[in-house]
Amino acid sequence: MTRTPPNDVITLLDDLKVNLPLILGRNLVGIYLYGSLTQKAFNPERSDIDLIVVTQRDLSEAQFKKLYAWLKRAAKSNPWTELLQMLFLLKEEVLTMNSKACLYQFGKFNRGSSDGNPIFWINILKSGVVLYGARPETFVPEITSDTLYEALVREVGYLREEIVEKPDSEWRDVPKYRAYAVLTISRILYSFAKGTIVSKPKAARWAIRNLPEQWSDIIRQALASDAGQPEDIRLNKISQFINFAEEAGASYHKRQVKA
Repeated sequence: MTRTPPNDVITLLDDLKVNLPLILGRNLVGIYLYGSLTQKAFNPERSDIDLIVVTQRDLSEAQFKKLYAWLKRAAKSNPWTELLQMLFLLKEEVLTMNSKACLYQFGKFNRGSSDGNPIFWINILKSGVVLYGARPETFVPEITSDTLYEALVREVGYLREEIVEKPDSEWRDVPKYRAYAVLTISRILYSFAKGTIVSKPKAARWAIRNLPEQWSDIIRQALASDAGQPEDIRLNKISQFINFAEEAGASYHKRQVKA
C-alpha cells in the first residue's frame, strides 16, 4: 500500500481535470476521486482509479463519442487509463435507482443505468478529492441509515449472484475476484456495524478482531492475495461468509432501528 500514487496516475488525473471540462463544457458539474487513492490503501499492483463524474444532463452522442475517442488516445500513452473506473451520473439523480448513467471501465465506455449507490458518496464526502467543480455537499441528498442499509444489502446480493447463483460466472473462479469478494464482505460488515465506509484492508483487519473466529482464515487469505501472495480461497467458504453477512446485516439494522 502507498500514500503516493505513481507519477503516471497523477498525470492521468491532471489530464482528466483539463480535458473533461473542454469536452463536456457547461454540462460538467464536477469530477470526484474516491476509493483506495483517498483512503491510504492504494496498491499500484492491484488498485483501480475510482472516479465519479457528475453532469447536468445525460451525455449527448457527440460528447460521448468525443470523450471515448480522447480516452482511447490517452490509453495509448498512459496505461493507467484502462484502469479507470469512471462513472457518469446526473446531478439531480445521484441517488436515484435506474437513472441514466455511463461507465468507463476495462477500457470500454458504455451507456447504462445507475443503482443509486450511496456508498460512493459516503466515501467521497468523508475522504474524497474534488478534482474539479462543485463541492458534493451542495447537491448530494442526505444519506440516511435506511438508504445505506438498502445499498449494502444490494452489494451482498451482487456478490451472491457471482459467487453462488451464476454457474457460468466469469469471475467466481478467478483468485483475485475471490479475494475481492471476501474483502468486500468484510467492508460491508464494517459498514453495517459502523454506518460508514473505510478501505477494504482496514475493514478486513477490523473483521479479524471483531467477527467470529471461523472467518479469520479466509479474511487473512484475502489480505494475503491482495498483497500479491495468491491464496486458494474455497468457494463454499465464501458462500457461507455471504450468508453470515446477510444475517448479521439484518441483525445490526434491527438494533439500530430499535435504538
